[in-house]
Amino acid sequence: MSLRIFHLVFVALSIVMAALVGGWGVNRYLADGGIGDLSLGVGFFITGAVLTVYGVKVMRKFREIGR
Repeated sequence: MSLRIFHLVFVALSIVMAALVGGWGVNRYLADGGIGDLSLGVGFFITGAVLTVYGVKVMRKFREIGR
């Protein structure tokens, strides 16, 4: 497996993990009402969004390098 593929797979798995933890945090907030749970959920959703932007930029850069 090339470093390029490994990097893209790692970023994709990190995005999925951030979405799952974000959903879990929001779910816990809805069940218990703890502000810490909500901040955890929102923080991980923001992290997932940032990772998505990063992943798109990295894919573009890899295509540019591959030419």
